[in-house]
Amino acid sequence: MRKLLYPRLAAQNLCKNGRFYFPYLLTIMGTSAAFYIMQALAGAQDLPERTRYVYLTAFMQIGCLVLSVFAVIFLFYTNSFLMKRRGKELGLYNILGMGKRHLARMLLWETVYTAALGIAGGVACGLLLQKLVTLLLYRLMRFDVPFGFYISWRGMALTALFFSAILLACLVYNLFRIRLQNPVELLRADAQGEREPRTRWLLTVLGVLSLGAGYTIAVAVDDPLSALVYYFVAVFAVILGTYCLFTALSIAVLKALRRNKGYYYQTRHFIGVSGMLHRMKRNAIGLANICILSTMVLVMVSGTLSLYLGTEDALRSSNPGDVTVRVTFDPTREQPFLPGEMASRLRAGAEAQGRAVQSDGASTGLSWGGYRAGARFFVDRSTDATGTNFSSLYAITAADYAALTGTEPVSLAADEILVCERKGSLDGAQEISFSAGRDSAEQLTYRVAGLLDQYPELPNMSIFFTNDCFNLVVADEAALCDLTARMRDYSGDPYRLDWFYWMELDGTDEEQEACAQAISDPNLIGAASVDGVGSWEQFIVETRAEAAAETYSINGGFFFLGAFLGLVFIMATVLILYYKQLSEGYEDAARFRIMQQVGLEPRQLRQSVSSQLLAVFFLPLLVAAVHVAFDLKLVILLLNLFALSNWRLTILCTLGTLLVFAAIYWIVYRLTARSYYRIVRGAR
Repeated sequence: MRKLLYPRLAAQNLCKNGRFYFPYLLTIMGTSAAFYIMQALAGAQDLPERTRYVYLTAFMQIGCLVLSVFAVIFLFYTNSFLMKRRGKELGLYNILGMGKRHLARMLLWETVYTAALGIAGGVACGLLLQKLVTLLLYRLMRFDVPFGFYISWRGMALTALFFSAILLACLVYNLFRIRLQNPVELLRADAQGEREPRTRWLLTVLGVLSLGAGYTIAVAVDDPLSALVYYFVAVFAVILGTYCLFTALSIAVLKALRRNKGYYYQTRHFIGVSGMLHRMKRNAIGLANICILSTMVLVMVSGTLSLYLGTEDALRSSNPGDVTVRVTFDPTREQPFLPGEMASRLRAGAEAQGRAVQSDGASTGLSWGGYRAGARFFVDRSTDATGTNFSSLYAITAADYAALTGTEPVSLAADEILVCERKGSLDGAQEISFSAGRDSAEQLTYRVAGLLDQYPELPNMSIFFTNDCFNLVVADEAALCDLTARMRDYSGDPYRLDWFYWMELDGTDEEQEACAQAISDPNLIGAASVDGVGSWEQFIVETRAEAAAETYSINGGFFFLGAFLGLVFIMATVLILYYKQLSEGYEDAARFRIMQQVGLEPRQLRQSVSSQLLAVFFLPLLVAAVHVAFDLKLVILLLNLFALSNWRLTILCTLGTLLVFAAIYWIVYRLTARSYYRIVRGAR
């Protein structure tokens, strides 16, 4: 009978504290289920060996790493709350004669029950949801959906070991705390309030400086590569500033409200302000946690969603046709490349494969980069580039521009040029010039004949990694060849022209890929130097279907990872809010009972509760929205690295995510406010 005492006590304790332990068990189940699913997907056994499937393993490994860190932090956080709530109970056991060694045995059995229910239940839920999540992920990444089902025994073992280790660490931490506390301290653990905190001006200044530094980085960065370098610096600064300001500035604000006699000495304000002020030290950390988690959800989900929804835009800009051919050639070779003859042979090759060419197009262009000082561009990298912006440039002929945009042909002189200011501005300059260095005497000068509002999207136009981007239109092929030769002389780099030819074909993706494979055969179009076609240096054939498979496997994986982790963080946010309201409800119950005994009306009680809960709940959401607003520019720049330049789409996705999250937040508020109100009214 004595051997069963501690297991039975542990089971009774878990049932008696079900209001607190049931959400804790759900948390363990949810995080362990998510961990198992990611482990199972990382070692997927039902996928063919193809290169693009490697992305799946990489994404899931990243997800497992993030989830592991989150699980350790969050389970320790919730365990700490549970032990504080149970301090009185454990102290009573100790006073009634149960030694700390016996308490340790009881807590050990509670941990065993919690691990058995939480981990086993989580793995079971993971097995049930694995196929559904797999189908969703494969759909997003455009993978072929296989039949059948597999169990990841390795994933189950890793999940069991990892979460058992976390719960064991929590048990050791709990036993260490109990050993250091005496029974009286345990008995009063959940009744200990906090003295009124002092205003910490040093912490306030640190918070303002940290938050200001993070916001400044977010606003000042102008190019994607710098955004990639400084993003995590800005994130760290904002997180530090958030914790400092919630801890210090909130106390200063509450004290300022208390000094406002007209505001403070009202029933609904007096109770809320005085109550929050005396426990703001602990309350502020919880609010900061909610704010940081909310910001993470909003940034991850909105960023990955806009990346996924913008996939088609990126594909259209890089692959204007079902099949795209890129030929790189030197216009100064003895046997010049002949685009017209090459296009005829490519069309004939496609038709020989049974594909009908529904439409086609071609363009010849020069892509290069240079440092800009005003309206002068120089390309010698050894020259001092201080005070300049590195710009990308792309030039095509007037004939190609008219054909691609469907506009009337423009007549330009050899020294005239049209400019489209894609990123950056020339500030109304009438001339632009190109040279080797900033102070070089020799330069190539063009008169700006006009500014263009539109410019065709072409595969080799690089606008994503530079501060500025200017697209140019020159008079004809001779002017384009002269520009190429000058850039080669100025920089010493072997600049070449790129000829792009694209075709819209009938047939399935597989048939178009087979056609592309056939026309990429040198025997069809001749060697690199043949009569009738000319010479070239590089010949590449790509299909939109192949590019779509590659792009969707990346963007779909990012979206799945962002949404999946977003759901986990939402679960954490909801649980923090729930525990926070229950804890404060029990702390406030005695205080509100006394106030009701001295005349506080139920209506006034409800008003006071509503005022306090609104401030506690929606302050983190408001601050998170401000964080996201400042972070939006950095997110747009980072998405440029993935060839997404549609900033309007990113803004719409951010607003939509914020509205959906605010709706979920409001539902949680209503539910927890009802529980809090029942507790403070004396309902148990």
